[in-house]
Amino acid sequence: MRNSFRWLEFVLLYSILTAVHSLTRNCSTSYNVYMAEIRESPVDAIIDIALESGVMILQNGGETYRTEETMISVASSLGAVSSSAFVTPTVAMLTCQDKEGRSHTRLERISNRTINLGIIARVNELSRRLVGRGKASNLKQVASLLKRIRTSPRHGPFGVILATAVASFSFSLLFQGSLPEALAAFAVGACLRMALYSVSRFGLSSFITSVVGGGIISLLTGLLMLFGIIGSSGNVSISVLMSLVPGVAIVNAIRDIISGDLVAGSARLMEAFVIAAALSIGAAFGLILFPVESSYSTAILTWNSYLPAFALAFTATASFAYFYYINRYDIFWASLFGGTGWLVYLAAGQGLASPVAGYFAGALWVGACSELFAVILKKPATVYIIPGIIPFVPGGGLYETMLYAVHGNMDAASVTGFRALSAAAAIAVGIAIASSLSRLLGRLRQGV
Repeated sequence: MRNSFRWLEFVLLYSILTAVHSLTRNCSTSYNVYMAEIRESPVDAIIDIALESGVMILQNGGETYRTEETMISVASSLGAVSSSAFVTPTVAMLTCQDKEGRSHTRLERISNRTINLGIIARVNELSRRLVGRGKASNLKQVASLLKRIRTSPRHGPFGVILATAVASFSFSLLFQGSLPEALAAFAVGACLRMALYSVSRFGLSSFITSVVGGGIISLLTGLLMLFGIIGSSGNVSISVLMSLVPGVAIVNAIRDIISGDLVAGSARLMEAFVIAAALSIGAAFGLILFPVESSYSTAILTWNSYLPAFALAFTATASFAYFYYINRYDIFWASLFGGTGWLVYLAAGQGLASPVAGYFAGALWVGACSELFAVILKKPATVYIIPGIIPFVPGGGLYETMLYAVHGNMDAASVTGFRALSAAAAIAVGIAIASSLSRLLGRLRQGV
């Protein structure tokens, strides 16, 4: 009897184990099939491509809203059912749904940022082509095109060094510097760029690089004063610093805040002030060795003769346009907008007796022209706006704010700093108004 019960227990246990094994195998098979479907889902490839396009724009100086719009546009064009993007200067995130309603999300951290307007223009062109072709696009081909854009060749060191030197020379004359001061700015600008090329090999942070750049400018201008080549360091220092000061970053930060991107705007603004502080620290080292007279008066003067002013602003803008890797066919237009915008700045500033009004009017002109030709030439307006506002960037104000602070003249530092921020705000408002009007007209045109 006892053996019968043991035999029955063995049969029952065997049956239970067999059932559990069968159930586990079926569930495992279903789970593996489900995971295979997810891995092989084309939505993942679409997200990778769309996120890569947005990251390339954000890394190379594009606005937050442009990055989000590009990612959503690319994802929708390639077949995503619905898309949602969230972007800050340090993070890009994209979520898309597949046909079964499952959400797929990718997030990428942004650590390196520079300005390469050529890449922004190429990604924008690719996005336009994808919208035109629709879902018939080949994902592998699109990914290959993005890789080619990312690895597109850069300018050689000689061209960038020469562009920096020419820009410094032009700004020196534009700010009423003498010919010896302009030539000194040319030489200091070339030396600065060569030194930064050497430092870049060590992979230093932007903060340390800015400290080095500010120190090099201050030391070289101090040596030129010591040998009697120039009488004052103000004009030369400001002219060369124009290639380093984060004026464009401050303007873009204020633009983001105005457009409602408070997180992105605040992050950009903080980054800009950190770079400005680094430049001030570097310049302070040079001022310790070669102190500037405490009775320093402003070197921010403008050439009021229209024709020479236009020529100098045009040349300075063209140098920065080359430095920012703009297509050679677009350099002329960006330089034209910068030169004519400077004339508008002079006319408005003199007519209204307010430099802030001049900054606003000049930026509004550059923004309006850039938005108009962006539609005509089918390029992003950023390609023309960023070089075009370079002559207005309050780099001199940031330098003199630091200089007054080093001398302990906090009243003058406060006044000069407030003027620099007011100028940046006026530039940002002018560009924001032009951009908002352009987008409104575009939506009205699409509605009609």
